Amino acid sequence: MELHCDTCARVRIFEKPACADHPRATCPDRACTGCGAAIVVAPVIMLMDRKPRVILRRAA
Repeated sequence: MELHCDTCARVRIFEKPACADHPRATCPDRACTGCGAAIVVAPVIMLMDRKPRVILRRAA
């Protein structure tokens, strides 16, 4: 896969590194074959406020 490497400042070939800690060897990370810089793909995490909603009402 060819991607732009920020360290090399040009388009380089990126390979999937050995990833023992990821299930089924479907590691989403990539490493530049030229300099070894890595692109780490983190899962999207949605943070939700667990506090109950506060509804403000005007005084009558």
